[in-house]
Amino acid sequence: MEPRVSLRLLAGLLGIVVAQHFPSGFSPEPLLAGGRTFFMADDSWRRDAIAKMWLERRSMVYTPLFKFNYPGNPSVDLIFKNETASKTDTLKHRYAWALMMWALVEGNVGPNTTVFEASSGNTAASLAYMCRLVGVPFIAVVPNTLEDTKLGHITQYGAKIKKVDNLLRWTEAGRIAQEANGFFMNQFGNADKAEEFHESGNFPLESVNVFHEFLAQLSADSNQAVKHPHFFVMPVGTGGTLSSVGKYVKKYGVPTQLVFADTQYSLMGDYALMGRFVNESGEHLVIAPGMAGIGTLPTGRAVKGETTSLDRGVLDRVMKIPDMASTAAMAVLQRFGIDGGTSSGVNLVAMLSLAAQETSSNPRNDRLTIATLLADPGHFYAASYLNRTWISEKMSRHGGLTAYDCWTQVIMSALELGGDPLMMGLEDGPRPRPQSMFEGNTTLDADEEIAHLFSAQPAAILSRQCSHATPDTSPTNGRRLSVAAGIAKFEAHARQHAVKREKPWRESNAL
Repeated sequence: MEPRVSLRLLAGLLGIVVAQHFPSGFSPEPLLAGGRTFFMADDSWRRDAIAKMWLERRSMVYTPLFKFNYPGNPSVDLIFKNETASKTDTLKHRYAWALMMWALVEGNVGPNTTVFEASSGNTAASLAYMCRLVGVPFIAVVPNTLEDTKLGHITQYGAKIKKVDNLLRWTEAGRIAQEANGFFMNQFGNADKAEEFHESGNFPLESVNVFHEFLAQLSADSNQAVKHPHFFVMPVGTGGTLSSVGKYVKKYGVPTQLVFADTQYSLMGDYALMGRFVNESGEHLVIAPGMAGIGTLPTGRAVKGETTSLDRGVLDRVMKIPDMASTAAMAVLQRFGIDGGTSSGVNLVAMLSLAAQETSSNPRNDRLTIATLLADPGHFYAASYLNRTWISEKMSRHGGLTAYDCWTQVIMSALELGGDPLMMGLEDGPRPRPQSMFEGNTTLDADEEIAHLFSAQPAAILSRQCSHATPDTSPTNGRRLSVAAGIAKFEAHARQHAVKREKPWRESNAL
């Protein structure tokens, strides 16, 4: 009888231990049996998908570089890498490749996975392409204000669209992905994991890092004296591109400074400099429309690895660029045959300002070389940022057409005469009065209107126009027409007198 009592007692004690360590109704499973080998699920689909991705990488030829020179600062080279030459027309093609490769390697995407992403257009189109390549469905969660051109760009690769309020796209994409048992790619949080910053050396599977490619092209060009740009300028959407370039530069000791060109109502400049918006929302500080896809956090807070992939530690400078100046710069680029989107406008203003500052304060023996990316084409914004009616209606709080025309004039003056467009166009900067571009030129008979527009008008007036012009306080309609007509008249004069005005840039696979 005693053994039975001991067994009952032992069983009771064991029951108490189990009850204390495991929740009610839970039965602990046994460990895997020792001495046996267990196989994971079949990996053939993933191997095939990764092989397709590497075939795609091999077909991604180097996007071309072009050099933009301007008479106002002849010792400066502005070098653009034209990412619009990619298969899906934007910088996001290489970025989507990196995201999809990361998701495949990590096992987040399988043969039955539906991929979801929150995007303002370009990433969605490129991800749709990559999803079609490996054979999985893709749903893009986009702002309900997205341009029709961009919607068509996404759906042409087989994607489905879900429109939501712009500030809800990130949370909505995560929610519906979870409900559908799919995968939320989350470019904002995962770009730093996906974007490469490694040198591939002579390995046949080449790094997709855009700066690795940039330097390889400069190195191969025997006519290019400066092999490492002094500065690389770029705004931030997710933060992935700028951070990957920054990590590459820091890791390999490349003597290039990283300049973050931030838009006017973006939250990211404050995050980069002071760590703001980590625990607070900055949504109330954003003024629509801003510059599409740039600088506004999807949740109003900057949480590394969730809502942003910007690595603050790799940046050297931050520049804040007025939205209306960037919008005007897009139109100026169009005049020179450069079809650049919103980020290209930001980049041009930042580079012209940086060039003016550096050449005036830091004399150098070599040519000042500033690099950037032409991230997407301007025709995506034909109905918005390149449309004067849209600017008048949607950007009235930014000064409307008066400010737009003023900034156009300032940027054209900076290109022709030199000088810092930000200092010329903003009230709180020095106000140099440049000489006329026509002084001493006997081939052009500059009339009073052109002289007034390009030299006689004090910069202080330009400052008030560009930074504070609104429909109620701006100069008269006649004055606005005078500015626009004067610029047109300047171009007509150049044609009339057969002045040679070639494109200031040339394009090639190198330079």
